[in-house]
Amino acid sequence: MAQAVQAVRRMLQDGGVHQIVTANGAMLVRAARDERVRHALNNASLAIADGIGVVLAARILGRPAFPRVPGVELAQEVCALAAAEKWRVFLLGAAPGVAAAAAEVLRKRYLGLQVVGVVDGFFRDDSVAIEAIRQARPDVLFVALGFPRQELWIASHRERLGVPVCMGVGGTLDVLAGRVRRAPRLVQRMGLEWAYRLMQEPRRWRVAMSLPLVIVLAIMERVKEEWNRTG
Repeated sequence: MAQAVQAVRRMLQDGGVHQIVTANGAMLVRAARDERVRHALNNASLAIADGIGVVLAARILGRPAFPRVPGVELAQEVCALAAAEKWRVFLLGAAPGVAAAAAEVLRKRYLGLQVVGVVDGFFRDDSVAIEAIRQARPDVLFVALGFPRQELWIASHRERLGVPVCMGVGGTLDVLAGRVRRAPRLVQRMGLEWAYRLMQEPRRWRVAMSLPLVIVLAIMERVKEEWNRTG
């Protein structure tokens, strides 16, 4: 977590526009067949392992070990840093009223945090949302439009937005606003938060199915690598 937060700090210091991707198994499965998602993932300034499937896939492939960093936790750590550094934050996405409620929670939790604007995820015209963000001049933009819309939206518009750090945060605003509860700590540590979310939101079954699929893809890729190495 500390490394990810420091990476965000460097992004703000170095200038430019950056995209942070919170990768889970569903994203890897989609990226395997969708070039747009693959491009967004490969061109992100920072990709963190938000889901246990990503961590397991990395182990299967023999990649350097890295911990799971839940996007909801990273977003809150960034807000804590933003309050200390006087960075301006903008919230985009979720159902009407959710972003505003999340903004109030964040302001109370991190004294001095400047949430300079909110727009819900039901906008019909990208230009309206983009102009609202540009007018607010945030340093950090949290986009809660769901996967893969949020990743593709940031990738398509980040240059026009001109925001130094843009991060897709999925259901983070719902959690902050109290609309959705996170799993108990023990369940999180066991890597079973996805199962807890599935019980709360059965419509997420497609996301849950990505866990075995990403493991299968990782095994196939490992076999392919070994075949190429020995063949």
